[in-house]
Amino acid sequence: MTLASIRKGLDSVVGPKSKLSKSLRKPKATWVEPVFSVEIEYRDITSEGLLRASSFKAISRK
Repeated sequence: MTLASIRKGLDSVVGPKSKLSKSLRKPKATWVEPVFSVEIEYRDITSEGLLRASSFKAISRK
């Protein structure tokens, strides 16, 4: 899957606001409806609940 095809898929599901349970201050963020599953790897989770040393592996539509 290429970056262009991922962007095209995300552009088709842009939503009005974040669906996250914890708010983030990201004024320039573009939020999308949660219709994709992403496979990632990470080393640890911080005390704030964020992923440390994460890397993208795959994406698929639910």
